[in-house]
Amino acid sequence: MFDLRIINAVITRIAWLLLFALVLSGPVAAASSAADDSSVTSGFGLRIDSRETQGQVAAAFVMPDAVLTLHAQGAAENARLTLETGGHGVIETAQAQGWTWRAPATPGLYTLTIHDAERRARLRLNVFVKTPFDNTRDTLDEYRIGGYVPEPRPGDAASAPPPGLVQVTPENRDTRISPHFTLGQFLCHQQPDHWPKYVLVRPLLLDKLERLHSALVAAGVTAPSITVMSGFRTPWYNADIGNTTVYSQHLFGSAADIFVDADGDDRMDDLNGDGTIDSADARWLADLVETITAETPALQGGLSVYPANSRHGPFVHIDVRGVPARW
Repeated sequence: MFDLRIINAVITRIAWLLLFALVLSGPVAAASSAADDSSVTSGFGLRIDSRETQGQVAAAFVMPDAVLTLHAQGAAENARLTLETGGHGVIETAQAQGWTWRAPATPGLYTLTIHDAERRARLRLNVFVKTPFDNTRDTLDEYRIGGYVPEPRPGDAASAPPPGLVQVTPENRDTRISPHFTLGQFLCHQQPDHWPKYVLVRPLLLDKLERLHSALVAAGVTAPSITVMSGFRTPWYNADIGNTTVYSQHLFGSAADIFVDADGDDRMDDLNGDGTIDSADARWLADLVETITAETPALQGGLSVYPANSRHGPFVHIDVRGVPARW
């Protein structure tokens, strides 16, 4: 005879274990999919207006109702691609491998997906419609912005006051804006508990960071990303930390202070292999930046090595101001 109490207990335990495994499987599967999504290429690239991107995920930052011209790059000649908008915005023209799409009037994140069904390839474009910004006001949603200088620096159109900024929320901060970088990596270090926040990221800076990441991999340095110690800074925060420049590239989303941290200790790694972490490692990284900008003049900009202090390890400043600058 079997003891029914024991059998029931065993069945109950098995049922709970199965339920627990089922609950765990959802988030784990989703996390695995997200990780894979950043590393698998689509088989084709994308030209957004005049900018060419590579990889399975890209981003665009536009004002409400702006029109984007999209064209697949490197797809098979006979491939018939489809653009899925999720019902957001308007496809104004469509060809076999190109489209014009009008963004919604409402600020927010909208995801477009380009599919090559025959080859089971896809590319995701995360479009951030900016929140308009009035430069005569100091805040957006009680997030302190401060005032930009009304006129751009002579010869630098990119230093004009921005007409809008990207709203960042807990829900969208981990959105990928390139294969190895997320929106939240570029946030200003102010009002840590305040949401929403606002940010600017210039696509050309993403291109430079992605090329640097590829160069690191080619040099045998494997890191999931490059740490952005300081990305966007609001004019208010820039002044608050003691900077007197009103045209800092950080204010326009054109600069990043970076280091490589593959081992996850929040400090620069020993990149040159001499057993010591110091400014020589930052110089090694800066030399790699010099190499990629020499190959791609459009990525020219500022470059400087900073030593460690009591608050941080050594790091490198890069930007995409368009002309070489060293200090």
